[in-house]
Formats: sequence, structure tokens, C-alpha cells
Amino acid sequence: MTLLLLNLLAYSVQLSVLVVAALAITRLLGLRHPLASLRFWQVVFAGGILLPLLQPRLSPQPTEWIRSALVSGTSASLATPASNGVDIIAALAIVVAAGVAIRLGWLLLGIIRLRVIVAGAVPETSLQPLAESLSASLNTTAAITLTDDVHTPATIGVSRPLILLPRRILELPPGVQRAVIAHELVHVKRRDWLHTVFDELWCALLWFHPAARLLASRLALAREMVVDEAVILLTRDRRAYAHALLAFADQQPHLPGVTPLISPRHLSQRISLIAQEDVMSRRRLLITFAIAFFVAAVATASAVSVVPFSSVAQQSTKVYKSGDGVSLPSVVREVKPSYTPEAMQQKIQGSVWMKVVVLESGDVGDVQISKSLDAEYGLDEQAIKASKQWKFKPGMKDGKPVAVEVTVEMTFTLKK
Repeated sequence: MTLLLLNLLAYSVQLSVLVVAALAITRLLGLRHPLASLRFWQVVFAGGILLPLLQPRLSPQPTEWIRSALVSGTSASLATPASNGVDIIAALAIVVAAGVAIRLGWLLLGIIRLRVIVAGAVPETSLQPLAESLSASLNTTAAITLTDDVHTPATIGVSRPLILLPRRILELPPGVQRAVIAHELVHVKRRDWLHTVFDELWCALLWFHPAARLLASRLALAREMVVDEAVILLTRDRRAYAHALLAFADQQPHLPGVTPLISPRHLSQRISLIAQEDVMSRRRLLITFAIAFFVAAVATASAVSVVPFSSVAQQSTKVYKSGDGVSLPSVVREVKPSYTPEAMQQKIQGSVWMKVVVLESGDVGDVQISKSLDAEYGLDEQAIKASKQWKFKPGMKDGKPVAVEVTVEMTFTLKK
């Protein structure tokens, strides 16, 4: 479980670097073209999902900063009796799993509520001619319904798509109504509802990670930019479309599992893009996209190199004991344990005895306390931490290095 959480931590760092680098370079280069922006963030999103599969060969030993976390977690679980404290690693795992369960439950409840809303919605007939005209232009179709239970237009479904409209749309000018319906029909044509649900699932699984939510937000904005462009090309009325976005910008957040007309946090960016036509040449656009992709890829590769996933080689390696042709490892580098201030105040002295697995590489693998000195004030933990930094000449069997279990004594003595 410790290794799983540490690899989750490594993945979180890698994802953060990917998203921050992508966001920084797109802002620096001014990548505002709707389709290019969408493709770029789709690549970044795919990279974020595939990061665990794109790892290089797993390192048999964690990098130094991960090693420190591993030592702390291992020492807490091995050196502290369950009656005296909480297993930090288990607690963190429970928190992560509980958060995922709560977010998925929230999404499920939202979908159940959405089904109730759909069941109570009524077909809209006065807007049907306008919807049919736009559907013919876009070569797509969707049922149009009115409901008092949504505050902003939204789209759901794929095989039988449904557009939910708040009743206040009937009070808006015809040009704004046309813009709203065109927007929702473009979402239907692009099957954006599937992307919305997938984004919700992504954010539920990584509920603890701000970069995951930021990535989903940028991807959603890029999709809306593409839809905005398509609607303006269809309606030829930028003013009415901007009015449509502003008319619903102050409404409540959308329900889970629907594709809304507008997200308030994206309003200013979308209005700005609607007011200004993109003038970037195709050549400059391709160069900008390539540079942005290169920078994000290099930054992510560096993060993977510095903070890789780790495997615990000793879990699948046979561990020998001395005798029967197995030679004991010999110490090459020894690190003395440090006193904790609390143990010094208590004037605790003595030895901690540990069973240590020395791997074929000469590094230290598993460490278990066989005779405790002090589990309360941290000396057992300090002994484990120091032993993890020892280096050995590995034990040998039949002329080959093997993993060997040895007994190590760590002595704590107060200087007079």
C-alpha cells in the first residue's frame, strides 16, 4: 500500500508539471485558435491519462525524496503499535478512497436527479421550427424541452440527445434564442456529452489534485471555443451570441453529467474570443502548436526522470539467509542514527535490533524491527531511517549476488 501511495504521489508531481508547463507555454505563445487549442489540450489530457503507462523501466529503488517518505511510512507502520497511534499510510489510503467514493456518489446522485428533471420536462413547440431549421443546417437533431429545474440551457445524451431549456428563454429575443439552440445542437453534433461525463469521472478519481481539475477546465474551455466558432459561422451574429452567454452567466452551477451553455469561470475568455477574430496565420499556428507540444513534452519527460514510479524489487526476489553456500553482505557505508529531541530529554539509551534485507545491488530493502528500543519517541524510526542509507557489498551464492537477510544493531548512546 505504501508503494501504491508513493507512486500516486509521483504521478501527481508528473501531472502537475505537465499541466503547469502546458498552461504556461500556451499563455506565453498566445495559443488562442479554437481548434488548435482543443487539439493541444486533448493531447495533454491523453498524456495525463497515459502517464502511468509511459513510465520508463520501473526503478527498483525509490528516488531519494520518495525514499524518505517510504522510510517514514514504513517506520510508522512497523515501529508503532496499533494501540499507540494511527497507521498513517492506511489512513491516507482510506482518505483517498473515501474521496473518490464521495465524488462518484455525488456524480451518481446528480445523474439520478437529472433523470427526474428529464421525466418532468415538457416538449417545446414554439421553438420547434427554429430548431428544425438549425438541425437541417447542422445535419443533426435533438428533442427540445422546457423545465423549471435548470437555470441554464444544457445538453444530455448521445443516441437520443435532449436539450433542456429554462422557461426564461421564451422571454429572450429571437436572435438570442437562435444562438442558444444552435449552441446546444453543435454540442449534440460533436457528442460533447460523452466528453463531459468523462471529465466528471476524471475529476472524481483525482479529486485531491488541483492540476486534474485545471486540466479538465482548460479542455472544457477549448471545446466551448470550438463550439462558439461554429455557432458564429452558422448564425453570423456575434452580438446575439454574446448576449446569449451573458444572459445565463449568473446562473447556478450546472448539474453533473450535462453540457451547459456557459461556465461562469470561462465567461470573460469566451466573450473576448467572440469579440476578436483569430488572425494567426496557418504557418504561425503550426509553429506555435509544435513549440507548445515540445515544451510540455520535455517538461513532463524531465519530471518522469526526476520523480519516476518505483517498484520494490525485494517483493519478488528470493531472500536468503547465511549458510548453505550463501556469504554474508559486508558493510561499505554506514550511517549513524540521530537522536530525537524527545528521546534525548527522556535520556533513552540502548540498541535497536533489526532484520535487514540487503538486495543484489547492495542497497537496503525491507527493514523490520526485531527488538525495539523506543517506539514512542522516535528512536526505532531513526534506526530504520539510518539503516536505509547503508550500503553493502552484496551477499553471494554460486558466484552471483543475491538478496540476503542480516541482523543489524543500531546503538544509541548519549554523550557525556
